[in-house]
Amino acid sequence: MDDWASTANPADLDLVAQALEEGRLSVGGGSAAALQALGLGEPAPVRAFLATSPTHDPRAVAWCLRRLAGERRAASDRLARSAQLVWSGHRDGPQPLRDTRAVLAEVCARAERHVMLATFVVYDGRRSLAALARRMREVPALRVDCYVDLKSARHGTPDEAREVDAWVTRFRAEHWPDDVRLPTIWYDPATLDRAAGTSLHAKCVVVDERWSFVTSANFTEAAQERNIEVGLVLDHPALAQALSAQFQGLRERGGFRRMVGT
Repeated sequence: MDDWASTANPADLDLVAQALEEGRLSVGGGSAAALQALGLGEPAPVRAFLATSPTHDPRAVAWCLRRLAGERRAASDRLARSAQLVWSGHRDGPQPLRDTRAVLAEVCARAERHVMLATFVVYDGRRSLAALARRMREVPALRVDCYVDLKSARHGTPDEAREVDAWVTRFRAEHWPDDVRLPTIWYDPATLDRAAGTSLHAKCVVVDERWSFVTSANFTEAAQERNIEVGLVLDHPALAQALSAQFQGLRERGGFRRMVGT
């Protein structure tokens, strides 16, 4: 299959297959007007695909396209089955949903090599981060990278070193157990400037580059138990690796700095 078919969604594949079966399109390129009438957006990639077809039998090409559409739908269904909706707050809806705190504890308990997490804010960390701390006790070699928002406590030009030291001191005293080493904590220097209005607002956890938990919930007791929050936990290595690589890439380009003392 040429480039268009390798990325087309199942509905578009079926649409072109139907047009071939009905004689509205022909193998070898097809007219621009006929392709435009299908409403697929840019017709050039479809025309190039038809022009390079190894067979001139439109029924054979249509069969291949419908087979590919079916395989792509099946793959999408498998992906959907590997995903679970996660919820915090009122539970009056008709369907069962996973609990945010329970899912967080579950994915942390699976960690053997690496945990990456991002959050906008941490409150009551000894409780909201308890599952992570517990796993770090159990697996001493576990690497943990935390990405956080760092806002200056004072107006005006912030003293970056002072703000970092204050954040780490407060985190160690208020949010982290004394008997567990600190995670490696990263921050975006741009978030220091309140006037700029920049925040690290992402909330997610990636475990061993396999499980991804993306959620609206911060690492706070309120977000995990009282607020209405929604998320998705997914067993999908390619997605987990892509999400982890996005943060890693920003680190390598200087977009994140490591907090001294972590």
